[in-house]
Amino acid sequence: MTMDEFIKEIMKLINQSTKSINIRISGHGASGKSTFTNRLIGKLEDETYNLLETDPYIIDSGIRKLAYAEYVFNGQKYKEKITGCMPLAHELNSLKRDILALKNGMDIITIDEPWAPSVKLNGNRKINIFEGLSLFFLDKALFDISIVFKCDDETEILRRLDRDVNIRGGNPEYIKSTQALRRRQYEHFMMPLEAEFDYVIDTSNNAFIMEKSI
Repeated sequence: MTMDEFIKEIMKLINQSTKSINIRISGHGASGKSTFTNRLIGKLEDETYNLLETDPYIIDSGIRKLAYAEYVFNGQKYKEKITGCMPLAHELNSLKRDILALKNGMDIITIDEPWAPSVKLNGNRKINIFEGLSLFFLDKALFDISIVFKCDDETEILRRLDRDVNIRGGNPEYIKSTQALRRRQYEHFMMPLEAEFDYVIDTSNNAFIMEKSI
């Protein structure tokens, strides 16, 4: 299945729904979730959907660097910085509150960030699309459709170097030095939760492989 074919499948589910529909699109960093989301909303009329991007619900790194988390992975104990691959890195209660507000027909004002100015989302729209890493750690029951993206280690680091260095101005040596930590935390905290998603899509090597579908 290609991405375009999958989008057609999701559009069919949207069009068949007689009520509002809530779509969760998540995945680890550089897995392809934003690319897919942009392609999907390109098929929708502006007045029919809300898009809530969840990066503003990630706790600022200036705060996270003051704490460390301990966990055991593959029999070894780690004490490490808290990355976005851990649920501790996210304002999950605030995110759940805003999702429930939209689902119940209430307008919300999104969090204002330098890269994402605050906007008003209309609670009366038929389609609510929620996109971002934070969504990984919320209950599946909040959503009608849950989609998760993933890729292998090599693909992730190549994408992160391209995006975070060329677009976000990041330090390539820092990105390389933290990659092993991120993948370890992804495998420990996130990978087991992929079973809770309706669709699991592997985008390694720029492929589009459906590993699970409802």
